[in-house]
Amino acid sequence: MEKLILKSFLALSFLTIAACSPAEVTDVSGIDSNTAISGSFQEYDANKIQGIGTIRFTTVLPVSSSRSLALKTSLDNVSSSWVSTVFYSSNAAIPSTNGVAVTFTRSGASVTAQISINGNSSMVSASKLTFLVPTALDLIVEVHNVNSKARVLIWRRDQITYSPAVADVDTERSGDLVSSLPTQTGGGGFVGLIIQNSTVTAARVDLQKVLD
Repeated sequence: MEKLILKSFLALSFLTIAACSPAEVTDVSGIDSNTAISGSFQEYDANKIQGIGTIRFTTVLPVSSSRSLALKTSLDNVSSSWVSTVFYSSNAAIPSTNGVAVTFTRSGASVTAQISINGNSSMVSASKLTFLVPTALDLIVEVHNVNSKARVLIWRRDQITYSPAVADVDTERSGDLVSSLPTQTGGGGFVGLIIQNSTVTAARVDLQKVLD
């Protein structure tokens, strides 16, 4: 009987510890299948893209849909580094003025961010970006291209759960943007990256974290 009680106690203790332990965040690496559109890359393969240029992912999205992108990048140059994620573009050349673009730019030891819909842009409030390290960006960028206005959410990828409440940036939340964005959506299904003096080590297009 004592052995049975001891075994039951140990099993209960193990379950309690497991329940209290934080869940691990799965790492992400590698870059989805893509085509180089333009630029001059120092490195360009399935694990790393470094330098200057534009890529378009092979995946083409339904125009009225929502998708996320897991992005790991280093903004290498103190004064001239940026990376722009472009969703729902109708232009296969992936210009930042077509579709929904989210751009992260290095400013010394800090990061600024700009969100645009078809070339109409707004800066993200600086207070929302104080947590970002320019040489180690590890983010989830999500775009909902549904209803009458595109919505953008940004999380650090160390979150255990992803919801609007814990998003670092939500374009539908008051105060996250310096000015309002137009009531528009992206008009196509192309997705890509524009890279300027930066290194990308992960770029994975996935389903959205937040349901429409």
